[in-house]
Amino acid sequence: MRYGSKVVVALAVAACTGSAPTNQPITGANVAQFASAASEEAPPIVFNTQMRSDIEVPACESESQGLAQIKILQDGTIESIVILNNKSDESVRFGHIHHLNAGASTGPIIWWLSSPVGVDLNLTDRHIDIRQVGIFVPNPHFTSAEAGLAELLANPGSFYVNFHSDRCPGGVARGFLP
Repeated sequence: MRYGSKVVVALAVAACTGSAPTNQPITGANVAQFASAASEEAPPIVFNTQMRSDIEVPACESESQGLAQIKILQDGTIESIVILNNKSDESVRFGHIHHLNAGASTGPIIWWLSSPVGVDLNLTDRHIDIRQVGIFVPNPHFTSAEAGLAELLANPGSFYVNFHSDRCPGGVARGFLP
């Protein structure tokens, strides 16, 4: 009877995995394979922030505001969803994630959240919805995307999302990551 139950279990495993069962222990390369599969299924890290004009530097007198969601996938990819309520009917140019050193009021661009990079989008709709994979740019704070991502995960509050407009070139709406 014990032998029969082992056969049934082995057949069930083979049916589920699509391969014949093995008696090899899970070590070495097998561990890496199983760890990789598990990490690909891990949920992303998500940051949400409200974007407002009253916290922009320099100050921007605008009624426009928005929400940003920054999602970091397990492979390090940054996906963003930004929704702007363009109440002031501005021409929205582009958006970024910036890093802010302690005591500073602005910081360099780390990831572009609009593309093509460097192109003025001139979005004038009342409701603007931008979904973009973050595009890393080498900068004075981080020379690699990995270094920027490590700091973002360790200290998200030192990063902010903002979008720029023709009327407020320094930024029309800003939101700090929590």
